[in-house]
Amino acid sequence: MRVAVLDSGIEPGHPALQGAVKEHRNFTTDCTPYDTNGHGTHVAGVLAGRSGGKGVAPACDLLSFKVLNNNGAGSLQHVTQAIDAAIEAKAHIIVMSLGAPVSVDHLRQACSRACQAGIAVVCAAGNDGGSVNYPAAYDCFLAVLAVDMNGDVCEFSCRGREIAVAAPGYQITSSWVGGKYATLSGTSMAALFVAGVLALYAAQCGADGLASKAAELLRQTSTDAGAPGKDDVYGWGLINPASLIGRGRR
Repeated sequence: MRVAVLDSGIEPGHPALQGAVKEHRNFTTDCTPYDTNGHGTHVAGVLAGRSGGKGVAPACDLLSFKVLNNNGAGSLQHVTQAIDAAIEAKAHIIVMSLGAPVSVDHLRQACSRACQAGIAVVCAAGNDGGSVNYPAAYDCFLAVLAVDMNGDVCEFSCRGREIAVAAPGYQITSSWVGGKYATLSGTSMAALFVAGVLALYAAQCGADGLASKAAELLRQTSTDAGAPGKDDVYGWGLINPASLIGRGRR
C-alpha cells in the first residue's frame, strides 16, 4: 500500500522508519525535503513505524510530500500541488494532519480530483476546539476526531457534522527528529491511526474503490459512542480495527 503523507517531511534514516519512505518531495521554500520540525516524522511513525515501536501499518510504503516548512507553517497552494503529485504517484491513501479555517477553490478542486481518482483521503479535524478545519471539512474526505485512553473526546479536538470517526490522539509516543522519540497529542495522530487501519484493510482486500467504500466501512464497523448513530462529536463512533479488518476476511 502506498500512503502519501502531506506534512513537514520525514527524517531520513530514523531507526523506526528504516525502509518505509520510498520518496521525498519538497513543495515548500525550505532547502531540504526532509523533516527538521518533528511533526511529520512523528505522524509517520504512528502510521508506519517498523521497529522501536511499531506503527499501525508497518509494511506500507510512504510518500513523504513536504508541505509544511521547518516552522510548521505552510501554503494551501503547496498542499494543492502535493495532492496532485499524490494522484500522479498513484497513492492509495492520502493523509493530511494539517488544516485551515477557510476553503479556497484550488484546494477544493484538487480534493475533488483525489476523490475521483479513487484515493481515500484522511484528515485531522483540527485542534482549536471549534468547527472542523479544511480540508477535513470537505464532504468526500474522512475527518478524524481525537479521543483519550478512556475513549473520551479530547477537549482540543474540533467537531461538527463532518466528523467521520474518532481515534486515539492523546499522549501518543512516536518517532521524532534526531533519531529520537516524543509524546504528542492531537487530531494529527488520530488521523494516522485511521489511515493505517484502512491501509491494512486494503492490503488484504485490494484498494479498488477504497475512496467510495471507506466511509461505509467506518459506519459499519466503528463502535458507537456519544449519541446513538452518527453524531457531530464521534461521527460513526470509535474506530474498531479488528471489526474493520475482519470485514475484509468475510
